[in-house]
Amino acid sequence: MPDNGTGYDLDLAAALGAQENYAAHCFTIYIPNKDKDGAEIGTQRKWVLEAIRLLAELNGGATAMPPAEGTWQSDEGQLIWEQPVVVYSYIRPEAFRTGLARVREFLHRMGRETNQGEIAVEFQDRFYRIREYDPPAAQNGAPP
Repeated sequence: MPDNGTGYDLDLAAALGAQENYAAHCFTIYIPNKDKDGAEIGTQRKWVLEAIRLLAELNGGATAMPPAEGTWQSDEGQLIWEQPVVVYSYIRPEAFRTGLARVREFLHRMGRETNQGEIAVEFQDRFYRIREYDPPAAQNGAPP
């Protein structure tokens, strides 16, 4: 039996009765509940639902985890205690690549409209921080 990245000679798809074409790359968005000054944004649920909808349209599904607890350090050194919601989706490479302009527009709009110091996403074991947001006129993924 093939290794399939498990470290074992195991055909996990066959053993579980799953499809052979499994998804290998996860894209994760952290949805904040506070702004860069520590004030509640009051619209976290709206952003969570929009992120789930967007990633489900591109990848066939998405999941939101309950709020986690964490901190973010501002440029001034202030620790902002918050409860972000983690939204993730295993990507369909071609659809995700085609939809990246939509993902960028969402992330930059969320950053602007919720007054964020940064928006964080994860992909392929890398953590990306967006600190400067496209102006509204530069939407659809076009650089400013």
